[in-house]
Amino acid sequence: MPTLLMMTATGDTRQVQLAPQGNRVGRGPTNDVIVDSAQASRDHALIDVEQAFVTITDLGSRNGTFVNDVQIETQVLVDGDAIRLGTYEMRFVATDQEFTHIEALRMLTMHGLLVNIPRPAAHADAPTAPEAPLSGRGRL
Repeated sequence: MPTLLMMTATGDTRQVQLAPQGNRVGRGPTNDVIVDSAQASRDHALIDVEQAFVTITDLGSRNGTFVNDVQIETQVLVDGDAIRLGTYEMRFVATDQEFTHIEALRMLTMHGLLVNIPRPAAHADAPTAPEAPLSGRGRL
């Protein structure tokens, strides 16, 4: 079954297997997936697991539902998609895979997901080089 990788307010990772059909997501206690964030609506979104695909639908939430930083009303999910409900972020995993705490943390902090992990002070001022711009045919 598809899984959501989530991070709790204390920084622990949590893996929630999605059930077939509708999975209600929000901060309300009656949801299938409870989100620990004041920015999430009580009934924020619905994740529908069908045989061929998985979709997420915003339920008229106040702060919106975003997939890969794009606000959506309804969106088909693919493996690795970053989902944001208000300020709460999680990652969609399409396969039946159990992650260790370290693997889940790595997945949650991959590029595109805005979970901020503090960098050590020694690396805070390290220089970075911008990537070369892309043209229509590859790198310039």
